[in-house]
Amino acid sequence: KPEHVIYYRDGVSEGQYYDILQTEMRSLRKAFKMISDGYNPPVTFIIVNKRHHTRAFPYRKGDADSKGNVNPGTVINTGIVDSHRFDFFLYGHSGIQGTSVPCHYTVLHNENNMSADDVQRLTYHLGYTFARCTRSVSFATPAYNAHLAARRARFFLNEGSDDESSVGMFNSSSSKVDFNPVWGCSTQVHRKSTSRSCTKVSRTACFSSKSVDVCV
Repeated sequence: KPEHVIYYRDGVSEGQYYDILQTEMRSLRKAFKMISDGYNPPVTFIIVNKRHHTRAFPYRKGDADSKGNVNPGTVINTGIVDSHRFDFFLYGHSGIQGTSVPCHYTVLHNENNMSADDVQRLTYHLGYTFARCTRSVSFATPAYNAHLAARRARFFLNEGSDDESSVGMFNSSSSKVDFNPVWGCSTQVHRKSTSRSCTKVSRTACFSSKSVDVCV
């Protein structure tokens, strides 16, 4: 039995963070009890989001890859992230065509007390374990596999069509609080900005640890 659980959750909008944390953490606890009465490993709950409009570009040409994109393994954890949350943007792959899109990760619950470096390195390395690809993929493989499994299940439930949107399986009006998010009890909202700014980021590739400047 695993001594620690790292849970990646895809397909959640920002307004659902708090409710999905309560509902799915309770479900995880019930699943643990089904395995063994005394089994209750610590859980780190991470939201995975690729549906956003944030892009970064290397400030210096020498820091870019062959296509002018940000190198894989680059983490943006200052400047454009929420000061009230444990979140970061990670370029987990090398873009084959067009502009690379970073994946936005938000740590909602962290019973394992993982540091930012630990979460970022683990997430980046998991991108190399996807069985269908010989390169790294854009986001963590556990979330990728869950996405494919959910799509296949929806295909069968909807009689051969996977175009219909999924139905939420939690009650957003629930007021019961069992699991506090790492930023506290209130939900902070990202402020939209139309201006471009330069921020310094740290690249955490496998054998590299240096800072590069990017424009966001």
